[in-house]
Amino acid sequence: MTTMNDVTVRRRVDPVPGLVAAALLFCIYAGIAVAVDFSKASFGFQSDEATYYMMAHSLASDGDLAYRRDDLARVYREFDSGPSGVFLKRGRDLDIRTTSAFPFVSVASTPDRDRTELFYGKSYIYPLAAAPFVAVLGTNGFLLLHAVLLAAMLLAAYLFLNARSSPAVSVIFAAAFVMASVAPAYAVWITPELFNLSLVVLGYFCWLYKEVIDPADAPRGTRWLLTGRSDIVASLLLALATFSKPSNILLILPVLIWLTIRKRWASMFAVGALFVVTGAVLLAGNIWVTGEWNFQGGDRRTYYATYPFEDAKVAWDDIGQDRATDGVDISFGSPTFSRYLAHNAVYFFVGRYSGMAAYFFPGLFAALAFLLVRQRRRPWQWLVLGIGVAEILLLIIWIPENYFGGGGAVGNRYFMSAYGVFLFTLPPLESVAAAAVPGIVGALFTAAIVLNPFFAAVNPAEHAKQGLFRLLPVELTAVNDLPINTRADRVRIWFGTERRFQIYYFDDNAYLREDLSFWTRGRAVADMLVKTVEPASRLELVLQAGPVPTTATVRRGWWSQRVTLAAGQIETVNVPLDEGFPYKGTRVWRVSIASGDGFMPAFLDPSSSDRRFLGVRVTPELRK
Repeated sequence: MTTMNDVTVRRRVDPVPGLVAAALLFCIYAGIAVAVDFSKASFGFQSDEATYYMMAHSLASDGDLAYRRDDLARVYREFDSGPSGVFLKRGRDLDIRTTSAFPFVSVASTPDRDRTELFYGKSYIYPLAAAPFVAVLGTNGFLLLHAVLLAAMLLAAYLFLNARSSPAVSVIFAAAFVMASVAPAYAVWITPELFNLSLVVLGYFCWLYKEVIDPADAPRGTRWLLTGRSDIVASLLLALATFSKPSNILLILPVLIWLTIRKRWASMFAVGALFVVTGAVLLAGNIWVTGEWNFQGGDRRTYYATYPFEDAKVAWDDIGQDRATDGVDISFGSPTFSRYLAHNAVYFFVGRYSGMAAYFFPGLFAALAFLLVRQRRRPWQWLVLGIGVAEILLLIIWIPENYFGGGGAVGNRYFMSAYGVFLFTLPPLESVAAAAVPGIVGALFTAAIVLNPFFAAVNPAEHAKQGLFRLLPVELTAVNDLPINTRADRVRIWFGTERRFQIYYFDDNAYLREDLSFWTRGRAVADMLVKTVEPASRLELVLQAGPVPTTATVRRGWWSQRVTLAAGQIETVNVPLDEGFPYKGTRVWRVSIASGDGFMPAFLDPSSSDRRFLGVRVTPELRK
């Protein structure tokens, strides 16, 4: 039953549209899982995939989580490049003894004496869930698991929405929430982002379904969700999500607070106890396997190109890069802390490479609808919205220079779990047209990513070079962690004679450096970033036209200048520079150069083989 303006209106609760939509989605992604050749389609490992790949295969084939030479050979059978980026750590031997003094137990640890095995430096819960699928389908088992998770999320979203809105509205918004975001792109990643999101969505669904459904309308098979058992299942799912990604620990708080408000003391203590015990048991699993509770701590390293046990003459700690994470380091006293926080608060929502508006628009739509439609709010929704905001603040405060997951990420992969809670902030919708808005807007940003996920995984910056993304600000707080950094030939390009500085290209509308200059593409806007350590008051751009007349418009912030160039003409534009944005001891500025007409050298000179469409030649210099 749903109440609006004191008039009670019975909604038609019908699970069939949701079941059909979930089945269709499963068939599509299961078909991909069965048919695709993952090793060829993926072009190697991205991000942290190598570690999770090896963990699941080790569990499926060997029944353990140890890294040995046989595990390395298994990778080479599928991937010629080996497990690039794998995280490994050395185990420790525990010596546990009883004593006569409090606490009557002594625990000592020493480095593992077995030098023939290492262990994986990631959470084991996602590969443990994937292992049965991997045992049946091999590496494609990961994709089949993701097909199941996508379908389960869509069904849960539909059932929750249908308790308060019509079947048509519910299926449209549920499909948009799952598919008109960046989430489906991670269905082809061997990483836990989609796994974590599904745990949160299903956990909150188990907790909140009874708050929205009339018991008389509950579909067959959902009656248990109206009892306290659903809170227990929610606690278990959120505990698994927390073990997979520790920042998810905040997500249990709304459940506990709501049970306290409702004075359901037994349920509150049971939920809290199960959450703690589940976490303790999972951490004990780390201790049992590696001798340490923290899978990211201790002697933990990452490897590229050369791997432990590949060469018996090379020690494992001579070739790896130290990547231990034993604590949280937040520099509240840093002179840039407040400035980064203010900028990231904007970037988080509208950033070109991480913004919620671009990559998770249905969640943003749900939150805004909740704030605008006052009479349809439920008290528990304030708790849900509050914890979603808290997760956002946690990310931009904890890791301000990389809150979205690093250069290889598509969108904000660190936010993926928290995205799930925003589904439950949506008030009842009456209009099919309103329900379609998040799907339409979200698709304008993410359709190219979702429909071509393997390409997006290998080229994480490509989608942002065109379309609506170009209207969004670039995250200057994370210059060296932007997706453009996966193309080494397009970033940190040195220029200058008096003052050396670097240029980062945000698109392909500027060609590679020639001596200390470069050509822009004709009839296009070249967007770039200038970075320097040395002080400068202006950026001098010497612009030269080719054999055809053209124009050039230079912009930096609100400042702009347009010049008209005759064939072969040279003009100098002086771009005034303010203090710039502080980034790791440097200053950065965004600059764009729009070219008018262009030419192809090969079409004007028969002896030339250059078929680039050139606009203007640019020779940049920084001046004091």
